[in-house]
Amino acid sequence: MKFQDQMEFLAFRALIGGLRSLPYNKAQSLLIHLGQLTGKTLRIRRSTVETQLKTIFPNEASQRLDSLADLVYHNLALTVAETFCADSAQLVKAVRVTPGWDEMDQALSKGRGAIVATGHLGNFELGGAVLARRYSLLDVVKSQRNVPFDRYLETMRSDRGIQTVPMQNSAPRILRHLRSGGLVSLLLDQDAGDRGMTIPFLGQPASTWPGVARFSIRTGCPVIPMALIRDPNSGQTISHELKISSPLWPDGYSDRPEEVQKYLQNISAAVEAFILENPEQWFWVHRRWKNGKGEVKYGAGTKRQ
Repeated sequence: MKFQDQMEFLAFRALIGGLRSLPYNKAQSLLIHLGQLTGKTLRIRRSTVETQLKTIFPNEASQRLDSLADLVYHNLALTVAETFCADSAQLVKAVRVTPGWDEMDQALSKGRGAIVATGHLGNFELGGAVLARRYSLLDVVKSQRNVPFDRYLETMRSDRGIQTVPMQNSAPRILRHLRSGGLVSLLLDQDAGDRGMTIPFLGQPASTWPGVARFSIRTGCPVIPMALIRDPNSGQTISHELKISSPLWPDGYSDRPEEVQKYLQNISAAVEAFILENPEQWFWVHRRWKNGKGEVKYGAGTKRQ
């Protein structure tokens, strides 16, 4: 274990410990101010956020995009506060599920399991905790560079009933979990580098992990797009909604690359719809399009719906 990792993690634990000693609204306010400092003064990743927003929303006024960038950091601060400082059990109980669990329960009743397709939108960690209260959930995660922080996150998720598996060599575990009738959560909005398929993401070519489509085609299980959205009008009152789209089935798709790509596009489009409805809550600090190749000839994504 690297000495730098240890020091960074100790600093993180000290910060979170101090914040938890405060009333939640005070801790939240401090983190919001820290988010403003990070985004407006220190400008950490600010140019990435601004460039990507301008690319995806080219018709928006610069003032509107600047305000949207501010809101990105504001929402990141709220997510940190909710994830590390709030009472998780109380947050889970307060989440509204739209339109409800019926379609999801019916999809799982087929006995093939199901894949949740989502992204770094709203409080995605809370979304996993909500699902784990009702279903056997396996969350496919990307390991953090800082080893002790990675272990901390793994313990936190386990305490919330979430099983996890690292992305590397995760296929056997995913297949076993699906075949046992369980739920697997996969994120679609991370750059996949040379191992991804290039599809349009918000209208721009992006390298995307194809596993969600391949696993669905291989097992016959449905893919259920969803997102955990924060109520933007709730102020300091914590309010979230789990939005669940209708299941997408692999019927008619084969495992040929062009068929996998077509199915992947349809799945991704459903996740993108959540982002376009709530762009300020997406993780714009990630360089999503850095490995996109080719010309996009379909999908717009440049206008908010």
